[in-house]
Amino acid sequence: MPIKPVTQSGLAGQYMPLSIARMIWKRKGLIVAMTAALTGLGVLYIMSLPSIYRAETVVLVDAQKIPEKFVASTVQVSLQDSLNSIQQQVLSSDRLMNVVKNNGLYKKDRKNKTSDEVLAKMRDDLTVKVEKGFSDGKPGAFSIAYEGPDPEADQRVVKEIANLFIQENLVNREERAGRTSEFLEAQLAQAKRSLDVQESSLGDFKSRYVGELPEQEAALLTQMNGLQMQQQANEDAINRAKQSRTVLETTLKLAENAKGQLERNSAQQRAAAAAPPPAPGQEVAHVADVPASVKLRADLETLRVRYYDGHPEVRRLQAELNQALAAEAKVNAAVQAQAKLHPETADAPVRPAGPPPGPAEIAATGVELKIETERAATTKAQIDTVDQELKTRASDRERIQAELAKIEGHVGTLPIREQQMAALMRDYETSKLNYKSLLDKRISAEMAKDMEKKKESEGFKIADEARVPDFPVRPRRMAFAIGAFLGSLAFALLLAFALEVKKNSFLGEWELPTGVAVLGRIPHVGEVNS
Repeated sequence: MPIKPVTQSGLAGQYMPLSIARMIWKRKGLIVAMTAALTGLGVLYIMSLPSIYRAETVVLVDAQKIPEKFVASTVQVSLQDSLNSIQQQVLSSDRLMNVVKNNGLYKKDRKNKTSDEVLAKMRDDLTVKVEKGFSDGKPGAFSIAYEGPDPEADQRVVKEIANLFIQENLVNREERAGRTSEFLEAQLAQAKRSLDVQESSLGDFKSRYVGELPEQEAALLTQMNGLQMQQQANEDAINRAKQSRTVLETTLKLAENAKGQLERNSAQQRAAAAAPPPAPGQEVAHVADVPASVKLRADLETLRVRYYDGHPEVRRLQAELNQALAAEAKVNAAVQAQAKLHPETADAPVRPAGPPPGPAEIAATGVELKIETERAATTKAQIDTVDQELKTRASDRERIQAELAKIEGHVGTLPIREQQMAALMRDYETSKLNYKSLLDKRISAEMAKDMEKKKESEGFKIADEARVPDFPVRPRRMAFAIGAFLGSLAFALLLAFALEVKKNSFLGEWELPTGVAVLGRIPHVGEVNS
């Protein structure tokens, strides 16, 4: 009967390797056979798996060909964001299904599975990734790889997908540049309308308050100074005209007095020439044709216009005038005394002492009378001229005062207009700067758009063409065969160990605890055939 091994004191574990070796040796046939069978089955399965090839291409992000300091691109998208956007478009259901059909992929799956399942498998087999070392949207590269059972079809798929990425990138960049240009165009039109409104408001303000604008302050002050000078000059001219009129009035009065005196003298001379000689005692002194005081007074008034009263000439004429007036007063006193002595002859023509006036003397008096008459007429004309000048000067005074009051009013409103103008100019300058900024951006956007159309901007370029793969990437048959062998061996060993454990047999005396005496050994006795 079987003997149960003793396991006390943990001594059985000390001899476990011997027991395992004994077990393997006893079941070596089973282990070898099981390992060989399972390894063979595994190798047969591995060899039956289809070969999967991998075609790959590298797409380089080619930098902009025109320096950015001359033309700045309006498309500022990082490589990862651009790839994500393009990948969503390229790997859309319609485009991806066209790639599948064009290259004859997944024929069996297309018969047995739905389109979504086929596309899911296609997306699993297709890999797009950014190469390491390129980030932050800087020019870099990304790879496109596809795994499939047909190496030539794999190459075609990778090339077609890469071309789709390149074309879609060009379309996307051109659309972005176009949308940027359209947006700036709309903003520019709006800014132009705003600027037109500001310009119209500014023009209306300048038209409404012309002459009161801050930039006209210097002109207004200059004009006001000019008007003040005109006013002063006009007042001086009025004063001079008044003085001239006063002088002319005096001259006219003197001329008229002289004229009257000459007329009387002329009448007296004619009467004296026709009168009989005077009786004794009736002779009077001869009176001058024109009193000397009249001429001296006229000359004195003329000098006073030109010189001051203390001038030597004025003082000399004043002394002569005083002497003439005194002499004339004596003559007049004598005439009056004669009239009192002979009142009966007071009104009768009196012949002066001496011979009667001759024709020459009468003619000379007539000439003098004519001269004084012309002088009086000329003086009246001059007075009329001076009156007209005074009238014109008075009109000029009113005009200058009105203009001066108007300009002073404009100058007084300058601070208010300056504040209003500052508000309008602030809005106008803001609109103007905004318009100029948008105009510069629109021009740059148009240049960038044209650059995108001519494919001079940043773009994708094939750096490494996809080649037909020579070797499959999976399955890795040698590694899988070794794995199948090791797995089969482990399974056989476990099976042998399980059988021995189930049998619960005593393998040898090394399994006995220390101190147990072995009394004898019984040799193996085979079965006896009866």
